[in-house]
Amino acid sequence: MSAYSFFLRQVKPHNMPHRKDLHPSFLRFFKSGVITTLVCLGLLQNTQALSAQTAQPTPKNCTVDAEAARVYGANPIVTYLLVAMAPEKLIGWNFPPAPQAKNVFADELMDKPIIGGWFGQGRTPNMEVLLASKPDLIVMSGAMVHANRQAMLQKLGIPVCNLHLDTLEDYPQDLRNLGKWLGKTERGEMLAQKFAQLLQRQKRLKALLQQRNVTPKTVYYAEDPNGLATECRGSIHAETLPWAGALNPHQCPADQGKYSRFGKVEINIEQLLKYDPDAIVTQEKAFYDKVYLMPAWQGLQAVRNKLIFLAPQTPFRWLDRPPSFMRILAAQWLMQKLYPQVREIAELDTVAETQEIFQLFFQTALSREQAQSILQGNTL
Repeated sequence: MSAYSFFLRQVKPHNMPHRKDLHPSFLRFFKSGVITTLVCLGLLQNTQALSAQTAQPTPKNCTVDAEAARVYGANPIVTYLLVAMAPEKLIGWNFPPAPQAKNVFADELMDKPIIGGWFGQGRTPNMEVLLASKPDLIVMSGAMVHANRQAMLQKLGIPVCNLHLDTLEDYPQDLRNLGKWLGKTERGEMLAQKFAQLLQRQKRLKALLQQRNVTPKTVYYAEDPNGLATECRGSIHAETLPWAGALNPHQCPADQGKYSRFGKVEINIEQLLKYDPDAIVTQEKAFYDKVYLMPAWQGLQAVRNKLIFLAPQTPFRWLDRPPSFMRILAAQWLMQKLYPQVREIAELDTVAETQEIFQLFFQTALSREQAQSILQGNTL
């Protein structure tokens, strides 16, 4: 077996296009130059060694010799940030864009190839398609990508830069960094300032709730069509809840800490009845459409009080999956649903805020009616 074939067997997913699809000159370069380098560096080890997740320090420096024109985001969180910063530079998607993005994203953006990425549990990019796309910059985030993968790509001669994106508070600086790497410094600063403004507003309103001794609402985040999957308190997938001034009732044992990244843990209806949350938020329309008719759920006060909320999902899900920058607007939307009796919260113009975010981050103008429809969980 050739070194080239052995290497690809370690990194490529099933159903990958055959190497005949690669340009011949690129294939010759890859086989003669890159594999030699990899062998010398000792990266071509056996399957067990390559799959081992040996702890390595994440490189902190990012060196981009020239303005990047072709950029790959290694996971959906990063990719959606690239869409906001410089959609023309994105070389492809981690998975097909959501259908509801069609009237927000340009056709040429929607039609970009599917490359895959490192996200979820066990998902990997199509390395042949990625390398054939000739990216001149790969952007990763510490939340989802292990350092050894970054090191591998760097040794292929492709610049790799790391964002944090672990919490919403990381976004202002990460937006500035991304703007610098992409030659979009002014745009990066503009988006960073807007995001920081939204963070500060949410902090101020949360502090106001505490000052007025408003009891935090417990909010169950319902996932899957049956609603019986959720996220642990503290998970990146449920970070919107505390930013909305809510309390996630589902605490996981310490040995379930791994779920804070991949998320979606199953619970049973008996446990949910014990929680008896004040409200329920979901992104599952199939669940939302039937929850008031599900007999087992009728004992919940959230059902009796009609406090089931369907989160906005255009141009992609705001609340989670992926946990993107849209969570900060989702936090404002959810806070208004939970605390309408607080004047300062009730007076927020979330419709106008949605219009501004779409204009700034997606360069798409919405009418007030369109923004209202999106906030109700509809598409354009």
